[in-house]
Amino acid sequence: MGLKIILITLFVVLGSGRVGAEVTDAPPAHVNPHNYDKKEHCSVCHVASNMPKLNHDIITTCVKCHEGNINSHPVIRHPVSVKVSHKVSVPEWMPLPQGKLVCYTCHDYHNKSGLKRMLRIDYEILCASCHVTK
Repeated sequence: MGLKIILITLFVVLGSGRVGAEVTDAPPAHVNPHNYDKKEHCSVCHVASNMPKLNHDIITTCVKCHEGNINSHPVIRHPVSVKVSHKVSVPEWMPLPQGKLVCYTCHDYHNKSGLKRMLRIDYEILCASCHVTK
Protein backbone atom coordinates (compact mmCIF):
# COMPACT_ATOMS: atom_id res chain seq x y z
CA MET A 1 0.00 0.00 0.00
CA GLY A 2 2.82 2.42 0.86
CA LEU A 3 4.45 1.91 -2.55
CA LYS A 4 1.19 2.77 -4.32
CA ILE A 5 0.88 6.02 -2.37
CA ILE A 6 4.47 6.93 -3.18
CA LEU A 7 3.93 6.16 -6.87
CA ILE A 8 0.76 8.23 -7.05
CA THR A 9 2.49 11.11 -5.29
CA LEU A 10 5.41 10.93 -7.74
CA PHE A 11 3.09 11.02 -10.73
CA VAL A 12 1.26 14.07 -9.38
CA VAL A 13 4.50 15.88 -8.48
CA LEU A 14 6.07 15.17 -11.87
CA GLY A 15 3.05 16.71 -13.57
CA SER A 16 1.47 15.73 -16.82
CA GLY A 17 2.87 15.97 -20.28
CA ARG A 18 0.53 17.45 -22.81
CA VAL A 19 0.77 16.50 -26.42
CA GLY A 20 -0.94 18.45 -29.16
CA ALA A 21 -1.37 15.61 -31.60
CA GLU A 22 -4.07 15.89 -34.24
CA VAL A 23 -6.31 12.84 -34.10
CA THR A 24 -7.37 11.48 -37.49
CA ASP A 25 -7.68 8.24 -39.41
CA ALA A 26 -8.67 6.07 -36.46
CA PRO A 27 -9.63 2.54 -37.51
CA PRO A 28 -13.16 1.22 -37.01
CA ALA A 29 -13.89 0.22 -33.41
CA HIS A 30 -13.89 -3.51 -34.24
CA VAL A 31 -10.34 -3.43 -35.66
CA ASN A 32 -7.44 -4.21 -33.35
CA PRO A 33 -4.31 -3.03 -35.18
CA HIS A 34 -2.13 -4.24 -32.30
CA ASN A 35 -2.66 -7.87 -33.27
CA TYR A 36 0.71 -8.74 -34.78
CA ASP A 37 -0.77 -11.79 -36.55
CA LYS A 38 -3.29 -9.72 -38.55
CA LYS A 39 -1.02 -8.11 -41.13
CA GLU A 40 -3.92 -6.47 -42.98
CA HIS A 41 -4.24 -3.90 -40.18
CA CYS A 42 -0.55 -2.86 -40.08
CA SER A 43 -1.25 0.23 -42.20
CA VAL A 44 -3.35 1.71 -39.40
CA CYS A 45 -0.02 2.66 -37.75
CA HIS A 46 2.66 1.87 -40.34
CA VAL A 47 3.54 3.07 -43.84
CA ALA A 48 2.61 -0.05 -45.82
CA SER A 49 5.31 0.47 -48.45
CA ASN A 50 8.03 1.20 -45.89
CA MET A 51 7.58 -1.12 -42.89
CA PRO A 52 8.18 -0.66 -39.97
CA LYS A 53 8.07 3.14 -40.47
CA LEU A 54 5.15 4.78 -38.70
CA ASN A 55 2.57 7.00 -40.42
CA HIS A 56 3.14 9.70 -37.78
CA ASP A 57 5.39 10.32 -34.78
CA ILE A 58 4.87 7.76 -32.02
CA ILE A 59 2.59 9.88 -29.82
CA THR A 60 0.34 10.91 -32.74
CA THR A 61 0.21 7.29 -33.90
CA CYS A 62 -1.04 6.17 -30.48
CA VAL A 63 -3.53 8.97 -29.87
CA LYS A 64 -5.23 8.42 -33.22
CA CYS A 65 -7.10 5.66 -31.39
CA HIS A 66 -6.26 6.32 -27.73
CA GLU A 67 -6.95 10.05 -27.60
CA GLY A 68 -8.72 9.82 -24.25
CA ASN A 69 -5.48 8.83 -22.54
CA ILE A 70 -3.62 12.07 -23.18
CA ASN A 71 -5.19 14.12 -20.40
CA SER A 72 -6.66 11.29 -18.36
CA HIS A 73 -4.18 8.43 -18.48
CA PRO A 74 -5.19 5.79 -15.95
CA VAL A 75 -1.92 6.37 -14.06
CA ILE A 76 -2.65 9.92 -12.87
CA ARG A 77 -1.86 11.53 -16.22
CA HIS A 78 1.61 10.07 -16.54
CA PRO A 79 3.74 12.44 -18.63
CA VAL A 80 4.56 11.50 -22.21
CA SER A 81 6.81 13.10 -24.79
CA VAL A 82 8.98 14.60 -22.05
CA LYS A 83 12.62 14.07 -21.11
CA VAL A 84 13.12 11.72 -18.20
CA SER A 85 13.50 13.50 -14.88
CA HIS A 86 16.73 13.06 -12.95
CA LYS A 87 14.48 11.92 -10.08
CA VAL A 88 13.71 8.60 -11.74
CA SER A 89 15.94 5.81 -12.98
CA VAL A 90 14.61 4.15 -16.12
CA PRO A 91 15.98 0.64 -16.77
CA GLU A 92 17.89 0.12 -20.01
CA TRP A 93 15.29 -2.35 -21.33
CA MET A 94 12.63 0.39 -21.40
CA PRO A 95 12.83 2.35 -24.67
CA LEU A 96 13.33 6.12 -24.46
CA PRO A 97 13.53 7.55 -27.98
CA GLN A 98 15.56 10.78 -27.83
CA GLY A 99 15.58 10.32 -24.03
CA LYS A 100 11.80 10.90 -23.82
CA LEU A 101 9.01 8.91 -22.24
CA VAL A 102 6.59 7.72 -24.91
CA CYS A 103 3.64 5.35 -24.91
CA TYR A 104 5.75 2.31 -25.74
CA THR A 105 8.18 3.02 -22.92
CA CYS A 106 5.66 1.19 -20.72
CA HIS A 107 3.30 -0.41 -23.24
CA ASP A 108 4.01 -3.32 -25.57
CA TYR A 109 2.52 -1.92 -28.80
CA HIS A 110 2.01 -5.36 -30.37
CA ASN A 111 0.99 -6.89 -27.03
CA LYS A 112 3.37 -9.81 -27.37
CA SER A 113 3.54 -9.91 -23.56
CA GLY A 114 -0.19 -10.72 -23.42
CA LEU A 115 -0.55 -8.64 -20.24
CA LYS A 116 -3.55 -6.45 -19.41
CA ARG A 117 -3.38 -2.89 -20.68
CA MET A 118 -0.69 -4.07 -23.12
CA LEU A 119 2.01 -3.43 -20.53
CA ARG A 120 5.59 -4.63 -21.00
CA ILE A 121 5.62 -6.28 -17.55
CA ASP A 122 3.19 -6.57 -14.62
CA TYR A 123 1.75 -3.21 -13.53
CA GLU A 124 3.17 -3.01 -9.99
CA ILE A 125 6.61 -4.19 -11.10
CA LEU A 126 6.55 -1.80 -14.08
CA CYS A 127 6.00 1.33 -11.98
CA ALA A 128 8.59 0.28 -9.42
CA SER A 129 11.10 -0.25 -12.25
CA CYS A 130 11.57 3.54 -12.41
CA HIS A 131 9.92 4.85 -9.26
CA VAL A 132 11.73 3.27 -6.33
CA THR A 133 12.13 4.62 -2.84
CA LYS A 134 15.67 5.25 -1.74
